[in-house]
Amino acid sequence: MAKVYSLVSTKGGVGKTSISVNLAAIFADLGQRTLLIDTDFAQNLSKYFNIPFPADSGLTQLITTTDPEGCISHTGFTNLDIIVNDDSKGDKGGPILPFLRESSSHVLYFHMALQKLATEYDYIIVDTQGAIGLLQEAVILASDEVISPVVPNYLDSTEFVTGTVNMLRSFLPAPGMKTTIAGRPLPTCNALINRMGRTNDSREMAEWLSREFDEVGDGMVRVLKTIVPDIAAYNKAAGRSEPAHRFEPKRRGKTPSAQETMLELAYELQPKLTGRKPHDVLSAVEA
Repeated sequence: MAKVYSLVSTKGGVGKTSISVNLAAIFADLGQRTLLIDTDFAQNLSKYFNIPFPADSGLTQLITTTDPEGCISHTGFTNLDIIVNDDSKGDKGGPILPFLRESSSHVLYFHMALQKLATEYDYIIVDTQGAIGLLQEAVILASDEVISPVVPNYLDSTEFVTGTVNMLRSFLPAPGMKTTIAGRPLPTCNALINRMGRTNDSREMAEWLSREFDEVGDGMVRVLKTIVPDIAAYNKAAGRSEPAHRFEPKRRGKTPSAQETMLELAYELQPKLTGRKPHDVLSAVEA
């Protein structure tokens, strides 16, 4: 059964698409069947790869019919597929949001669609828009876990605490109930410190976040030990439409490479993968 991770934040520009792509890609190169889904109307994830043979349909069909047939495009990388967002208009006349508003049950269609893909993939990674709305609600209700990138500065860190966490708490089951309206518990939120600089301010904000949720202790948020450094490899890899861990397997100095960081993140999220190396899979494919 596929495990569903969604990248969620109420703030834009925190690196959700970059983490989505690179987490999915490292899973794929570790031999895991992985599907990316773009639910952001900006379509940045959909544009990341040079897709050689795009599918006829995409997110619109998936959400409005729960039928994934004909929606899945191949990225050109082994084990890595994508469902692109074919609705670029959003609130300005696109088909998805009016559909979600038509009926209270429509917010569950995304979950039903993913259930049909559950045996086809090991991991499903969903990128979202930096906002609050029905589409974000549909994604959260379909997720097993949420990953929320947090840039370690005052504005982004406080936005995570007051915005993203409060949004997630709004989905808590009613008193006396153990599940959400989707019939499942609210997913745990993994705060991922992203674009960590070398300044003392960055380190202090990272430490503050960890203390904040250690003290809250409600089990809703955990701060991941993996920290994604602010290095150029991620942007350069995006410019070449390739995963960052392939672009930068090693680097000089104390800062970990993109491959080292993404492996650490994959191992932390999925300890059963610990010890696997992406070159093992690549060598087998190339052979």
